[in-house]
Amino acid sequence: MWTTFVMTLKTNLRNRQSLFWLIVFPIALATLFNGLLGNLAEGYELKAMPMAVVEDANWAKSPGAKTFIDGLSGKSDATSKSGSGATGESSSANDSGGVNDSGGATATVTKLLDATTAATVDDARDKLADGTVKGYLRVDGDGNIRLTLSSRAAESMKGTAATDSNGAVTVAALSGVIDLYNRTDAATRDLLQRHPEAMRARAFWSSIGDIADTTRETTLTNSTPNVTARYFYALLGMACLMAMGYSIAAVTSAQANLSALGIRRTVAPLGRGRQLMAGFLSSWLCSDVSLTIALAYIRYVCDVPLGGREPAAVAAVAVASFMACAFGTMIGAIPGLRNSVKVGLTSAIPCTLSLFSGLYGGFAMQLSDWITRHAPLLALVNPAQQVTNLFYDILYYDDYRPFATTCGVLIAMSAVFLASGVVMLKEQRYEHL
Repeated sequence: MWTTFVMTLKTNLRNRQSLFWLIVFPIALATLFNGLLGNLAEGYELKAMPMAVVEDANWAKSPGAKTFIDGLSGKSDATSKSGSGATGESSSANDSGGVNDSGGATATVTKLLDATTAATVDDARDKLADGTVKGYLRVDGDGNIRLTLSSRAAESMKGTAATDSNGAVTVAALSGVIDLYNRTDAATRDLLQRHPEAMRARAFWSSIGDIADTTRETTLTNSTPNVTARYFYALLGMACLMAMGYSIAAVTSAQANLSALGIRRTVAPLGRGRQLMAGFLSSWLCSDVSLTIALAYIRYVCDVPLGGREPAAVAAVAVASFMACAFGTMIGAIPGLRNSVKVGLTSAIPCTLSLFSGLYGGFAMQLSDWITRHAPLLALVNPAQQVTNLFYDILYYDDYRPFATTCGVLIAMSAVFLASGVVMLKEQRYEHL
């Protein structure tokens, strides 16, 4: 059995076609993905937006608005300024919630604006028309800050086909902080009208900044979501299924009706079961090592995250390659199929199943999500989807229970595949050699 294991291992290492699909193909495709999708995540980052600020009479009456806008523009001295009157104090306190803590220590500020001054609304509209800015900010008669976007900018940020996704994220952030400013300012004005004595209380002004502290940044996943990682995980799912070629070759080489080698092995003193066991183990070892190389390239060269759980990812490759070899054992044991047909299935099956795991772009991702939501049983029996889920579970879930569940599904698939292959091989008999 050991001799058979070693010889099968050497044969697998000389199989350039299988080595290509398991090492060269995923590395080449991962490099292509990295080039095409490498900047995709940058489309969802906050970037400063060029905006005009209308400094008219209403602006002059609201010194707190200037402090607030300076803070959004990233000016370091913005938080040290305090205005006069209700608006000035409330906006300064509100800004301190996002920039200064209660003790006055300066925190990191994300710059949301590249502000350009305009004397009037008409001047701001002229800047919109010539493309200098994408919108403008003004203060209305009630002291509220109003945001206006150009129609061209709004169209570029609209819907799933938005061409300016950065702008859409920045506008959403701006709308949120401006709404918080306006609500805080309105509440402060109303409170001071009803209780004028509060203006002299330091505790009152300090408490206004606490409004921002009620919202804290937290994470719902083990790692920061990565918009491109899923494509690489689907690629690993496809590559793992390609590993079935090794076990198909191991099974067909032991069948007397498919090759001369099979005839010699049939009359060999070593039993068929031990021959198949040696072939399966050598195939599993080759596929596991090959796919681990591809995983290392994707992780460390393409910088695709694994949530700091690289050992679990290596274990995932071992489970996935075991399932693929079991699948190949079943395919190789199917009676009546020529060897060329079985080799063709090595590529046809992974390519087809990868469509439903999201490998082929946005449409495939939407199809995969639709199947998962509306036909979960189909997703459950799709090996490519389950292998993709292995790495997804590692990256996003806080504990290992989803990962263990997916491993259990793949091991159950492996048991079914191996049992089917053993049954078919056990029933095969030859009239003559």
